[in-house]
Amino acid sequence: MPAAPTLLVLAAGRSTRFGRPKQLEPVTTDGRTLIDLTMADAVAAGCHLAVLVTSPALESAFRGKYSDRPRTSIAVQQEPTGTAHAVLQGLANVDGTIVVVNGDDHYGREAVAAAVHHALNGAEFDHALVGYRLDRTLSPSGGVNRAVCTLDAHGFLASMQEVTGIRSDGNTVVDETGTRWEKDRMVSMNLWILRPSLFPLFTELADAQRRGEFGLPEVVQAAIAQGQRFRVIPTEAQWTGLTFAADADLVRRSLSPE
Repeated sequence: MPAAPTLLVLAAGRSTRFGRPKQLEPVTTDGRTLIDLTMADAVAAGCHLAVLVTSPALESAFRGKYSDRPRTSIAVQQEPTGTAHAVLQGLANVDGTIVVVNGDDHYGREAVAAAVHHALNGAEFDHALVGYRLDRTLSPSGGVNRAVCTLDAHGFLASMQEVTGIRSDGNTVVDETGTRWEKDRMVSMNLWILRPSLFPLFTELADAQRRGEFGLPEVVQAAIAQGQRFRVIPTEAQWTGLTFAADADLVRRSLSPE
């Protein structure tokens, strides 16, 4: 039986559109955050450890909230230089497979359980992505950015395309250029299962780049070019998350149905 995976939470974003630290936004009547909910789902599914990657501005708040939690550690991304760089900061506290999530997304218990199941039972060198239907990842508050996935004939990830300003337009989905997308097109919400065989590539690419944005898609595409495989696990889960300030009440309602 493989060792239990570590949950690695990306929570260093600046919350520019939200207007306040969305990583710490209470979304339940008892004051839990989206990170709290995802951590609970991950532990229930079989994760053993959690690493929270945050920013210098939020480090004190994160340590105050999470330092006393068992098997939980805090890492700090000193500059906002991308999701791959954030993962790299967390890897110092990791030994084994990681399940990567965003701190401002609610993935749903089903999707988190699918990720942990692959971490525990999938092929040893197969990474994976839990893929969402595009129409289940939209915000009624405004356009969102999504990584649209293309799969190969065997169900593995072939490529990703960053598409911006996606919103619902009646019975269709349209981006900021006016391009229309199939509602059931699969997208990444950064719910990844990454094996240790990928970790050296984070360091290699970071050393080569040294400046600018260093995102997870860059690492994934480089790994695919090397022959590493990312199985895509489809989920029917409904995403909710915090992008715009108006999303907060929408998330609260979705988590507390009458």
